[in-house]
Amino acid sequence: MSAERLYIERRRKVVINLNIAPLIDVVFQLLLFFALTSYFVANPGIDVSLPKANSAVTVQRDSIEIYITGTNAIYCNATRVERVALKEMLSALSATSKTVILKADKTVQLGMVVSVIDIIKQTQINNLVIATSIEESNDSTK
Repeated sequence: MSAERLYIERRRKVVINLNIAPLIDVVFQLLLFFALTSYFVANPGIDVSLPKANSAVTVQRDSIEIYITGTNAIYCNATRVERVALKEMLSALSATSKTVILKADKTVQLGMVVSVIDIIKQTQINNLVIATSIEESNDSTK
């Protein structure tokens, strides 16, 4: 055994190269997807069922939005406000925008809508738009 030498093979080290460039691309695309889809979510906390109309048109988005829900809760730019404090809030916001979009639920009583319109007219805001959804017409008679 002295003349024979035992050769012990050493294990070779395995080098792992992990290319993370595709991983970064996938993470960036997921981030971009969620950023874009979250932009299209419009007022998730305020539940308003708008009345339908055939003459509905789009309005610019840089305006003050007032919501009246079915439970007569009033929101001004997604912030809940009482009717007595609405005039003060609109007076403060009228410096930045001169258009109000009123989005009232179709089940709200007319008296509530008229009182909110009266408060809007008492401020320096000139333009009032009442929001509706577009009524889909059935053209099956053709």
